[in-house]
Amino acid sequence: MDSLKYHDFVGKEIAIRAAENFRKLRKQGITIRKTIDVLIATFCITHGLELLHNDRDYDPMEELLGLHVKR
Repeated sequence: MDSLKYHDFVGKEIAIRAAENFRKLRKQGITIRKTIDVLIATFCITHGLELLHNDRDYDPMEELLGLHVKR
């Protein structure tokens, strides 16, 4: 595990950005089912990380928020 990159996950900045992203999606008529999905996506967007996933909730975040997805 020591060879893997480590990031502290949620602080005040990420929490605020995630809330903003959630509201932005809601204004577009999109409801994300799990809050953690918005937090994860916001973290990845903020840090320029690609997300490997199998969850349809991330699709609009890729399209509307600029989430980079590993395919």
